[in-house]
Amino acid sequence: MPLDSPKYLVGLVDPETLAVAESEELHPTRIDYESCEILEIRYDFFDESEWQTLAARVRKIIPNVILLGTIRLRRDGGTFSNARAVERPALWKKILEAPDVPEWLDLERDCLHDYDELCELATPRGVKILVSEHNFTRIPSDLELKNYLTDAKRVKADGIKIAAMSNSDDDCTRLYKFAKKAKGFKLVAAFGMGETGKLSRVWSLKEGANLTYGSIGKAAAPGQIDVGLMRKAIDRLETTTSQIELSSFLNIF
Repeated sequence: MPLDSPKYLVGLVDPETLAVAESEELHPTRIDYESCEILEIRYDFFDESEWQTLAARVRKIIPNVILLGTIRLRRDGGTFSNARAVERPALWKKILEAPDVPEWLDLERDCLHDYDELCELATPRGVKILVSEHNFTRIPSDLELKNYLTDAKRVKADGIKIAAMSNSDDDCTRLYKFAKKAKGFKLVAAFGMGETGKLSRVWSLKEGANLTYGSIGKAAAPGQIDVGLMRKAIDRLETTTSQIELSSFLNIF
């Protein structure tokens, strides 16, 4: 991914941040929303009775933002019980039947058996699909990452994401190699979680990825950096020559 190509910073929309962003135009949360190119609506955080209006509510605040819809089970770091995995097609249908829908939906890799059904629902609405994988224990091996890439290409996913727990200062290099090989996807995210994965959330954008995630309010994942600081770091990334230099910049704040 050329360094001068678009980079997308994603912030998470949850009930608390949405409520304050709607109520106060100059609230710091509203400013954080505006710092992001993409806002991820975590549908599993909201009561299902609100799903039909969520995309419209966010667009009313930030009209030109790209929306990414996500439903996470507990095994994926979400709130829905794992038993609800079988309900996912029906849940996606509920989201896609709304008058206003996200431009993207996030489907976990372990639910790829639902990909074709989701695609049939999403395509008529012009919605693209990002396939994601989360590993809260370790960064997968090169072979595991190769197999993941093969799976995503097989179903012709529009985007691909891997977020995995980093356990050393150098194990994110496997994710960077993965990002460089992820050709043909519109969105590519490949970063480490945890303390030793923090830098990768920004540096991955210099290593082939074009998508990364920051926190709005409370961090939603280990090692997440708030979007205000992420925005500053991304904006100066072109002139940042090393991870040491990036670390020094982040440490200032």
